[in-house]
Amino acid sequence: MIVSLGAIGFGLVWGWLLGFYDVRPEKAPVVVVSLTGAFAAGAGATAWLAGFSATPHFAIAAPIALFVHSQWRSELRKRYGNSN
Repeated sequence: MIVSLGAIGFGLVWGWLLGFYDVRPEKAPVVVVSLTGAFAAGAGATAWLAGFSATPHFAIAAPIALFVHSQWRSELRKRYGNSN
């Protein structure tokens, strides 16, 4: 139980951190490869430290946090303009 909660927490933090990666349409292939590699590294670390049974919890939590963070940043850009 504790291991699963830890994997979920790690997935939420990892996904939130990946949400900081700025996605621009002209760099879409590079972004997909980068995010996939970072996700695989996080899943590998989870499997190594917590076991394979905790990896699905990470694999569900990380994309959820990534999606929430990207939507939040999109809303901030619409509201306050793009600062880049």
